[in-house]
Parts: sequence; structure tokens; C-alpha cells
Amino acid sequence: MKIFLYLLTSVILFTGFNLYAEEFKFKVVGKQSEDNIIKFPDGGRFVSFHHTGGFETNIGKYGEYQCRGNILYNNESKLENMFFACEFIDQIGDIFISMGKRFKGSDEDRAVGRQTIIQGKGFWKRYIGYNCSYAIEYVGKTIFAPTKCKV
Repeated sequence: MKIFLYLLTSVILFTGFNLYAEEFKFKVVGKQSEDNIIKFPDGGRFVSFHHTGGFETNIGKYGEYQCRGNILYNNESKLENMFFACEFIDQIGDIFISMGKRFKGSDEDRAVGRQTIIQGKGFWKRYIGYNCSYAIEYVGKTIFAPTKCKV
């Protein structure tokens, strides 16, 4: 047993044991708080949105978030383009910012996409550059979005 503990300690000390996860998951639940729409004569729409709510992770972090973005739908309510930014503030005030897109052709009320953590403060600084895939579903004005992030 002493040999095992010695070897484990040596590995940790000499390899720079990495204390943060290579992958983590989080889930947001929020409310759409603003939705401005420009309707096109052919039936397409340009939507500017804002939603806010809470998030929780599988790495012991939780807090509040807000996202703002723009969506262009064609005349069949299929997504043509979308771009957004989100701010997450955890329980001790550390922040990370992500930016992303939904995949073209997504439905209006259910979609998948990607986002990247572009900035972070405190705990989240080490997660800059993580790429995250998400699925979002709307129930009325409530948003549910499980997300998986990795290096």
C-alpha cells in the first residue's frame, strides 16, 4: 500500500496533475424576456431575442445566465442564420462568456447548435476555448438546453 501511495504521489507531483475536467456538462433553464420581430413580405422573419435564467453543471457550479442574439428564419420557419452571446455568472461571481450558432435548417422551437467559451474569469479562465454542443427546446417562453463541453 505504501508503494502505491508513493507512486500515486509521484505521478501527481511530476506530471502536473490536471485538476479540471476535460469535459463538463451544464443545463440552462430560462425564460424568454424579449423578442423583437421584423416580418418580411415573403413570410420570413428576423428575430432579436433575450433570455435569462439559471444554470447548473456537473462540476459543482451553478448560477445565472443571460443570452442575446439574432435569428433569421425563412418563409417556412426554418433557420437560415443565428448568432448569439451568453454570459454565465456562477455562485461565487466568476464569469464565462460563450458565443455560438444554431445549425441551419433547425426548427423554430427545437434546435441543436454549438458555442465556444471565449472568455472567463476566475475558475472559468481555464475553460476558455472549450467547444460546447447543445440542444434547445422551447415550451412556451421557457427554454431548456442541456449542453456538453470539451476541449
